[in-house]
Amino acid sequence: MKKSLFFRLSVLAVLIVFVSSCSQKAEYTNAIPANATQLVSINLKSLADKSGINDKENKEALKKLTDAMKSGMNAATFQQLESVMKDPSKSGVDVTAPIYLFSAPTFDYATVVAKVSSEDDLKNFLEVAQKEQISSAIASGDGYSYVTIEGQALLAFNANTFMIVNSKNPANLDKVKEGIAALLKQTEANSIINNPAFKKMQKMKGDVNMFLSPSSLLGAYTKQMNYGLAKDIDLKDLIMLGSLSFEKGKIEMQIENFTENAELKAMFEKQVKSTCPIENTFLKYFPKSTVALLSVGINGEQMYNLLQENEQFRNEFSITKAAEVKNLFSTFQNDLTIGLINVTMSNAPSFLAYASVKSNAALKALYEKKAELGLKKGEDIVKLSEDEYVFKSRDINIFFGVRDKQMYATNDELLYKNICKTVDPSLKDTNFASGLKGKRSAFVINAEAVLELPLVKMMAEYGGAEYNTYYTLANNISYLEAVGEDNNAIITLQLKDKNVNALKQIVNFIKEFAGM
Repeated sequence: MKKSLFFRLSVLAVLIVFVSSCSQKAEYTNAIPANATQLVSINLKSLADKSGINDKENKEALKKLTDAMKSGMNAATFQQLESVMKDPSKSGVDVTAPIYLFSAPTFDYATVVAKVSSEDDLKNFLEVAQKEQISSAIASGDGYSYVTIEGQALLAFNANTFMIVNSKNPANLDKVKEGIAALLKQTEANSIINNPAFKKMQKMKGDVNMFLSPSSLLGAYTKQMNYGLAKDIDLKDLIMLGSLSFEKGKIEMQIENFTENAELKAMFEKQVKSTCPIENTFLKYFPKSTVALLSVGINGEQMYNLLQENEQFRNEFSITKAAEVKNLFSTFQNDLTIGLINVTMSNAPSFLAYASVKSNAALKALYEKKAELGLKKGEDIVKLSEDEYVFKSRDINIFFGVRDKQMYATNDELLYKNICKTVDPSLKDTNFASGLKGKRSAFVINAEAVLELPLVKMMAEYGGAEYNTYYTLANNISYLEAVGEDNNAIITLQLKDKNVNALKQIVNFIKEFAGM
């Protein structure tokens, strides 16, 4: 019986779908191990666009560089390299897809993974590298091709994945080749793709995204960083995600904790409760020229309760001291602000600190029990007047006290004489002040104030070309800021020029420095 046209077209359509699904390339991220502990994703296209590399002046500089390279190459090699420089996709690597750098316990080598757009183009490009004696000839591995560079780095690829592995030791090459074969044969099921933290990282909008395991980075130090952690909580269940972006006038890094561990989540919630939003209570007391600032919103009672859950803290502060320690913590409420006011070569850096407190009881108790503090010879705490004291030693005097439920401390006598007096201009008049309010923690380096320090100016003037270059570069920066809110943090390098992308400003500085 003759088949109808509709039936034949239906069968053809099914065959097309079946064949296309069978021939679909495996995802190149399958080569990243499931147990990767350090992972960086780089968006080359975004970085290229933001750097201004496609601007007219940069294209002209690139042409000059290309022409300079021409004299040292044969015509065929130069033609291939020129085509890649004009169109990076001709390298055979998909520059529009993220490039990943990873490290894993099961493959402990610095490794780059990229997506292959054309295996033929990639082979052509590597053949050029061979002609220029940069790499070896292309060889065959177990299901992939590869070249070596200086006997220790391998560039391996198949139809969809390109890898660069630095073994550092030529004796390890056979082991590395076996590892590469295993990674390239991985399926989605045994790669990092199904990791929820990795999935979240892929959705981040940064030019560079990061996936880091604190336990792998800190190693043995992890156990020492356990204040506020319950004894049975394992930091292996914690991943830190980061997203670095180059924006107009600033470089911004967003950092957040990711975990599916219920105990860790509960601990983070308690940590949030131990802090409160910053109110900017004390900025009016700090001069605008303050070099660096640390500000934290504190809920003292909740902070003490959190620390009490930690066995190490309980052991170090015995039950006999528990009430005193609790009273000390509980007296702090709301803002704690510390500023580095000045740095000189002749004296210790001067600082100023303020904190909101419920009462003066803690300082009175400190003075009354100074004999129990273990003060060294030549050290003493002297009462100057009601609720005002000075710690004296051979090296430094620290004035401290309480006025109107505001605790203060400073090592500068002039600052002490003007305690709780508004200054003009103050930190309230800086570009970053308003952005601190409402955050739970903040640390700021005031780059403009740093550059005005006589010590810094002297180093720039008499330190030679190198110091002058550093000074010129730093002169483009307004401030560096790190603020915390809940369990997330944002680090911002704010530049003075807010209209041009920060990456383009960096490129322009490099060009100027290099005389391009």
